[in-house]
Amino acid sequence: MSKRVVMFLTNDAVSDPRVEKEARALVEAGFEATVLAWDRAGKAAPIEERDGFTIERLGPRAPYGGGVKSLPLFREFWRTAADRAAEIGPDIVHCHDMDTAPAGMRVVKHATGGRPKLVLDMHELYRDSKMVPQRGAIGVVARAIVRMLERRAFPAADVILVANPGTLGYYDALGAGDKVVLVENAPDTRLFAPSAQRPERPFTVGYFGQKRYLEGLLALIEAIRVHSDMAAILAGGGTAAEEIACASADVDRVEVSGRFDYADLPALYTRCDAVYAVYGAVLGNVRTLFPVKVMEAMACALPVVVSAGTWIGEYVEREGIGLAIDGDDPVALSAALIRLKDEPSTAEEMGRRGLAIVEAGLSWQAASARLVEAYRAL
Repeated sequence: MSKRVVMFLTNDAVSDPRVEKEARALVEAGFEATVLAWDRAGKAAPIEERDGFTIERLGPRAPYGGGVKSLPLFREFWRTAADRAAEIGPDIVHCHDMDTAPAGMRVVKHATGGRPKLVLDMHELYRDSKMVPQRGAIGVVARAIVRMLERRAFPAADVILVANPGTLGYYDALGAGDKVVLVENAPDTRLFAPSAQRPERPFTVGYFGQKRYLEGLLALIEAIRVHSDMAAILAGGGTAAEEIACASADVDRVEVSGRFDYADLPALYTRCDAVYAVYGAVLGNVRTLFPVKVMEAMACALPVVVSAGTWIGEYVEREGIGLAIDGDDPVALSAALIRLKDEPSTAEEMGRRGLAIVEAGLSWQAASARLVEAYRAL
């Protein structure tokens, strides 16, 4: 009999590539998978079948970005999701990010049959992320709550999946290193590949993913505004999506669109000459992040522009796959884009180096094999 997996997620799972890829990999390996997702807007289909796994969307209605004030709504989702999971009767509960851990621990604690295994999937350093207030008294309280949750969840977990190599030391310091399995958000090389030919077009910069870090995207829009031989494509939803759409409305060389299906993403990369992944490096999770779009760009043999003073900035410079800049310096951004545009042979060599790293093992095929191996060992 196949083992049943229930995943918890605090977004609506309409477009969450990591969740989708992991669920698909587990189904292909013989597991049954159900994703219990929080549809805060109440607009997505209540039940969806996708590639062999099921998505069930639950309430309550809630805004994004409510901070500590949203805690009662989180508690309601945790309770509702845990109760639904208990009805399914999972063998394994899989918590996507720290904000779903209470639901998973509740299922484990109240299981009436055998104890389900608990998998924590750390997409980022949640305590130091934009999801948690960072400033003032509210920030102190919010971070303390998350830290308390970590102290409960890490010892209870059977496996801790980690997306970013730059965070491994964090889990070691907390004594959880022996449970950690690295499963990067690496690209599926069956989908992402270099373009055969570059058509005539302005030098085009792509940003594909959640629009959360407003300042970095505004800087890119302004850089495109003043360089008439450049263009940008910004695709994805996120808390800053509306502001980005407004800021770019008078720049016809900046194409802005909303959420997209993961299957449509490879085609977006074929329209680009470089990929942009510059975020404010103040947040701890940004300093340790290995952005998905960087790995996807590498698979497509595209150079990247990233934030200096971060793990990914050091990686990009060390491997020679792009440029690292001060995200607060518009002159540095313009200089980086001009260099990539005016030195196509340099940009192409950066892209080739990135592709070689992917071909050497930085792929979803390799990462998902570690995921499945960890699951089979439970």
